[in-house]
Amino acid sequence: MDRIKVGSYVLEIDVNQTRQFYEKHHFITEDCDCDYCANYILACDTFSSEVKHLFNILDIDPRKEGEISEYMENDDGTHLYGAFYHIVGKVIDGPQLQLLTNSEKGVSIPNCDEVEIDFNEKDLDLVPDDFPKPIVQFEIQLNIPWLLR
Repeated sequence: MDRIKVGSYVLEIDVNQTRQFYEKHHFITEDCDCDYCANYILACDTFSSEVKHLFNILDIDPRKEGEISEYMENDDGTHLYGAFYHIVGKVIDGPQLQLLTNSEKGVSIPNCDEVEIDFNEKDLDLVPDDFPKPIVQFEIQLNIPWLLR
């Protein structure tokens, strides 16, 4: 396992097993055909470079496996989404909920008031039956543009 730091979190992750799972798993929209999921898939390309980097170091394809929820449309036309994914690994250290700031070491997220992340091992939801263990649930909440026309 590789040890990485994400904000105030320290994780041990098995990037090879995580990558292998996501390589064979299907897009979120194969289980759900709602506009919210379709928009999320399109919006993955618009994520900031820092958010894309976070998904890359975790070896997660954000278009696959996760659970997606759209919460509301913001005044500026973006939409507040929450999503969670699973990674093979464990949390070594970190808070229950972390709002990342640009000054923290590891992965930093711009517009830190708009992106929240959490990693947990206790409250796992909708883990696929064939997902390797140990399991960490990665949760992210962010504002994304509405791209469907």
